Amino acid sequence: MEDVARRVAWVAALVLVMTTGAETLAWATDGEVTSDTSSQFYDVRSPTGQTVLMRRRLTSTLGVGAYNIFDAPLGDPNAGQIDFRARLRYDADYGVSCGESSVPPPTGGCPSASYGSFVPGVSANGVDLMYAYLEGRRLFKGLLGFKLGRQYQTDVLGWWSFDGAEVSVTTPAYVKAEVYGGLEQRGGMPLSTSRFEADGVWRGDRTNFSGSAYPAFQPAAIAPAIGVALETTGVTWIHGRLSYRRVYDTGSSNVTEFASGLYTPASYGAGTGIFPGMRTSTDRLGYAVDTSFSGIGGAKAGIIYDFYRAEVTSAYANLDAYLGSKVTLGVDYDYYVPSFDADSIWNFFAGEPHNDFGLRGNVDFDKHLSIAANAHARMFTVQTAEFTEGPASVGMGTPYFPTNGHPFDEGGDVSARWRRGETRFGVNGRGDFGDEGDRVGADASAQHVFESRYVLAGRVGVWAWDDKLQPDRSTTSVQGVLTLGYRFMPRSQGSVEGECDDNHLVGVRFRLMLLLSLGLGSK
Repeated sequence: MEDVARRVAWVAALVLVMTTGAETLAWATDGEVTSDTSSQFYDVRSPTGQTVLMRRRLTSTLGVGAYNIFDAPLGDPNAGQIDFRARLRYDADYGVSCGESSVPPPTGGCPSASYGSFVPGVSANGVDLMYAYLEGRRLFKGLLGFKLGRQYQTDVLGWWSFDGAEVSVTTPAYVKAEVYGGLEQRGGMPLSTSRFEADGVWRGDRTNFSGSAYPAFQPAAIAPAIGVALETTGVTWIHGRLSYRRVYDTGSSNVTEFASGLYTPASYGAGTGIFPGMRTSTDRLGYAVDTSFSGIGGAKAGIIYDFYRAEVTSAYANLDAYLGSKVTLGVDYDYYVPSFDADSIWNFFAGEPHNDFGLRGNVDFDKHLSIAANAHARMFTVQTAEFTEGPASVGMGTPYFPTNGHPFDEGGDVSARWRRGETRFGVNGRGDFGDEGDRVGADASAQHVFESRYVLAGRVGVWAWDDKLQPDRSTTSVQGVLTLGYRFMPRSQGSVEGECDDNHLVGVRFRLMLLLSLGLGSK
């Protein structure tokens, strides 16, 4: 813990030097420092009322920005510019016991460490570098751009992060070409998180693990990645982007999910060289387009083809129509097939798609009141017939399972918001219905800022669950939230939030949150 605190202190010192020292270098750099901190205190209990998990979470982020480092001419939108952005996150849970986080047999004098309570990968303290990159824009008369460092990619292929470089060339022909490469951000690596890697493989730092302990918890290894993209630029009414990305797995991967107690778990992929055992992790191509017509409406569409699965795994389309200045109507469609890292055992199982349909509308009665409504349905495709591959002579050519067609779940929601000055009210109701169960509920919220500084907010709600497969799990939950806050600067606020929930399954539960948000600088 002291080592982590020392590292955070050094980063904070570096931030202050970077953001306050710009004037001493005679640069017209704009500096920015932001921070968000939240603390949560709650218990997770079983239906018997026994405390199962005690959670005391502290999550804090520290962000810095230095813009226009080399003093580009002010007022020139075509001038080249160099910026730097970084954000560090500290995510700790002081409620994690040593039994949950210490590798059995007990180490460090933890008497409660055991195979029954230990969870691989769980840590009481976690630090990850969300992003840190140097960016160049509109260089060489607007032709060249680049990013160097840990960065995000956000396009039709999803929200993704890697350590490396991106170079882009913007041509006069309204086309921008982009190429990037580096290492995918993965769990178990220094200052990294697993949230950006493909699903289906449980990876992390196996330091102090024996070879046969928890074979399902895979050793972390670097993941080289490459990508290219083409997109339109300079056209205001339409934008399209074609993206391709391939990520590789390296190192070894365990075949055995459970320890046998007799044999060392089998593995594959081990090898020699710069990237030992390199093999495909993900390999996808995607295209997205959106267009808008002022005063009429707009449309969006996208599709992803997975080369590893050899099929389309995602597609969507949205259409909006503006009926005057106050009414918007929309139609949505979304198709999705679960996909996984190529090393995952889940690729062995059939991944069936679902189709989501939606119809929505929004009415702005005036500058204070707006009402929105949505109706939605989900259609499932379920494999209930025998696969027909193989000769009928051996009983493999004739399906014998009855089909269940395409089951549906459906529902809708309606919400209203009212704003006037520093006062806000909101109500929301929603219902979801299906063969397996229903969920219906509503909540109401209010907020007012007194003297532009003192914040008072609250929310109450009632939600009911009807589980048709387990009727004894059906329940009605009532909750209430009260928030008190103080705005001591235009972009800075501290608040305390208390929440109380009650239902007959787990009884009364409480959660306390402390939040602090800071914003300093030109932004």
